[in-house]
Amino acid sequence: MNKSLKINTYLILILFAIASLYPLFHVFITSFKQVEEYIENRVFLPAQWVLDNYKVAIEQGHLLYYFRNNLILIPAAMLFYLFVCVTAGFAFGRLRFRLRLPLFLTTLFLMIFPQMLLSLQIFQICNHLYLTDTFLGVILVWTAYFAPFGTYIMATYFSSIPYEIIESARVDGASTWRILTQIATPMALPMLGFLSIIGFQSMWNELPFSLLLLQSMEKRTVTLGVAMVQGQYGIPDPMRAAGIMLASFIPILVFLFFQKYITKGAFAGSLKG
Repeated sequence: MNKSLKINTYLILILFAIASLYPLFHVFITSFKQVEEYIENRVFLPAQWVLDNYKVAIEQGHLLYYFRNNLILIPAAMLFYLFVCVTAGFAFGRLRFRLRLPLFLTTLFLMIFPQMLLSLQIFQICNHLYLTDTFLGVILVWTAYFAPFGTYIMATYFSSIPYEIIESARVDGASTWRILTQIATPMALPMLGFLSIIGFQSMWNELPFSLLLLQSMEKRTVTLGVAMVQGQYGIPDPMRAAGIMLASFIPILVFLFFQKYITKGAFAGSLKG
């Protein structure tokens, strides 16, 4: 690669990075502006940085209450999600049973449907089962929607485990459950870390299903609470920006802290896939 081509490549990458990061930067500086200044200065840095917007977002937006709901919902949903991904992925990737391929293709087929297309049907099902406005309903829906992708990833990973390892364990008298928990799962820890982070980010940012199922204010998630706060309380944009920053803080922190695990899991998947 000659020097001019390398420079042009770097310039294009820098432009893409700026275009990707500017919306977050804009929300960040907006969250520190007074309402009067924001009307006159929407683009540039604030003349005076204020923290009052965060106080208003927390008090009027009830964000601490919504954070508590997330701390209840997401760990429980992650347990269901990882359990389904690991067990179903191992079954599709390593076991041989009747209708295995049609069931696996059906699982892959479920990945193509967007949330808005499924929302009405899922709401009707949850309503008939009395799962609307309950944490259990959201947990089951999140697991059902996000697990097909994780199942596909885990099935691909488990299928790459040498069959001799599985066969040796069977010869030693190990059951299928023991092979899964003591042999296959420890070998797949990098991919499990990758799935955990992706699942956490997806559940934290999920909105359509939460909007339909969680009808009372006391059970809203952080993302739903931030989305509903303007229409309910008429909070100006700087306060909303503060709420968005607070809601984004944990996902950004998780991504930055576990970035090496995401890279490690993706690299492991590229080798095993």
